[in-house]
Amino acid sequence: MNFLKIVQIIILMTLSISCEDPYRTKKMDFGLFTLETPYKWQQVKKNGIDSYVGAIAVDKSDTLYFDLGMYSNNLTEPNIEIITRQMMEESVTDSMKDIIVKDIPLDFDLDADRFRKQNVSWDTIDNRRAKIVFPRISGNGLTGVYIDSLWQRGSSKARFNLTGANLKVQNEKDLLNAVRTLRFYKK
Repeated sequence: MNFLKIVQIIILMTLSISCEDPYRTKKMDFGLFTLETPYKWQQVKKNGIDSYVGAIAVDKSDTLYFDLGMYSNNLTEPNIEIITRQMMEESVTDSMKDIIVKDIPLDFDLDADRFRKQNVSWDTIDNRRAKIVFPRISGNGLTGVYIDSLWQRGSSKARFNLTGANLKVQNEKDLLNAVRTLRFYKK
């Protein structure tokens, strides 16, 4: 082989290695659980007081957070109260979760569900019942998973959540795919 062919082969090999496949995944190992993620995601260590917490840097603007412990958030959206103008005249409220509706048509359904930000579905992940949440409008709300009972020690249950808030559309999709690959390991 002549020198020019060797240089060409080296250049082609370097280019093929350096091109990042957007569909390439890796297994992230967090000790108590693993997760198949896009290759670019990076683990960020955090310190928790009463649970195992951490983060995953997805890109420059999106970060995911996990919490494995007795007090992990169940990702339930706060209740919303709808207040009409007439109700405001009758009483004053100071809740930040209230929806104030200026004028209501007579046939308007005062169901607060129409104002919620996230959808909820249920699935089985690693043989456990899992609550999956995702925004009704992409980029506006929580995306993630909550598992109520991983294992029990005495009277305490280990719970788990992994979430991201206001994620970009592709990051939402990637997270929803990744949570289905969760595998837990009790130590």
